[in-house]
Amino acid sequence: MFWKKKKSDDAPKQLFKMPAETRGAFRVYPSDKDPVMVVVDGKSLKAVDISAGGISFENIGFKNKATYSMELSLPNSVMEIKVKVEILKIDEGNICRCKMVGMNQEQEDEVHHYILERQKEELIEKKYK
Repeated sequence: MFWKKKKSDDAPKQLFKMPAETRGAFRVYPSDKDPVMVVVDGKSLKAVDISAGGISFENIGFKNKATYSMELSLPNSVMEIKVKVEILKIDEGNICRCKMVGMNQEQEDEVHHYILERQKEELIEKKYK
């Protein structure tokens, strides 16, 4: 036939777009009745959310990109987790988005266990709503 073939674009098509999210792990939100408590640089706070490697809490005078000592108390856990927390950003809602640094394997397992249990609780709550 006499029609022109379209030029093929040799560049591969991008099917997925990388999220702009700074934390790649799944987050859970602690329940109101059993909050996750943190003590950051001597200041006691409730965690807004928590993931395997990160945590968020209200900014009450913390500095962006700074590192602080943190004690983490998870509901139904006897283990107190003492680690460093690095503030990655402070968002428009004045919430510190942080990375937990220096956790050992036992501490990581305890956080993972809490996240799994909280996910189960959220599924049960949704089922009975």
